[in-house]
Amino acid sequence: MKQLPFWQRPYFARRVLDIGSGHNPFKGATCVVDFDLKEGRDRHGNPLVVPEPARLCAADVQALPFQAKSFDYAYASHVLEHVDWPGDACREIMRVGAAGYIETPSPLLEQGLAYMDKDLPEYWMHKWFVFSPAPTVLVFEPKTRTTISEFCTCSDGRFMKEFYESLDFRVAQHFIRRKAKTTIFFWKSSFVVDARDRTLACGGGLNACRFRGMRRALVASCNDLWRAHRLLRLKRVFPNSQIVFRKYGERTIFIH
Repeated sequence: MKQLPFWQRPYFARRVLDIGSGHNPFKGATCVVDFDLKEGRDRHGNPLVVPEPARLCAADVQALPFQAKSFDYAYASHVLEHVDWPGDACREIMRVGAAGYIETPSPLLEQGLAYMDKDLPEYWMHKWFVFSPAPTVLVFEPKTRTTISEFCTCSDGRFMKEFYESLDFRVAQHFIRRKAKTTIFFWKSSFVVDARDRTLACGGGLNACRFRGMRRALVASCNDLWRAHRLLRLKRVFPNSQIVFRKYGERTIFIH
C-alpha cells in the first residue's frame, strides 16, 4: 500500500479519504473512492483493492458525494492529470477535506515522453501538465498535440527543448530521480488552483512559465550523489545532453 515518508504522514487524522485508490490504496485510508470499479483501464486491468476497514464509494472526484469537511485528510495520487475539469476536482477536494496531499507526474516527465513520440497512445491518457510555482498554488496547463510542442521563448524553455532533442527521453528518464518526475503538493485548509486553457509564457506571479521549474528540477537531479552511476551513464550514452548543459551555463556535479 502507498504511504508518505514517516515525517509527512497524517498521524492525527482519523478520517482519511483516498481518491482514485485503484489497486494500491493509501495506508490508513478509512474511505476509498474510485470512478472505475470494474474495467480498471487506468490501473492496467489490476483488480480494485479495498483495505480493511475502509469503505468503498464509487464517485467522480469532480463531484464527491460527501458533506463539507467530512475528512481530516484527502489523498489524491495520480488522479488529477486524468480529469476533464481540474478546477472543479480541486474545489471538491478542498470542500470535503481539511488538509491533504496531491501527486501527479511532473511536466518534465509528461512533455519529455510525448514530445518525441506523439503517436504512442499511452502518452495521451493524461490531459494536463500539473505544477506548483508556489507553496499554495497548483497550476494545470492542457496537454495536447499542440501544447506538447510548445516551449516558452525564454532561456528555460529553450534549454528544455534542446535537452529533449539531445536524447531519447524514454531511456533517459530512468537516470533522473523520481522527485524531478513528480509533482508533489501538500495543502492545508485550501489552496489556489489555476486551470489554464493554454501554455503561458513568462510573466510575474502565478503566470510564471512551467519551464523554469522543469529546468530547476532537472539540474537538481543531476547533482544527486545517490544517482551518480546513473547520471554518469546518462552523460556517456547521450553526450549531446552535456553540450546543452554547457551552452546554457549549467554546471552540475555529473553533467558539465
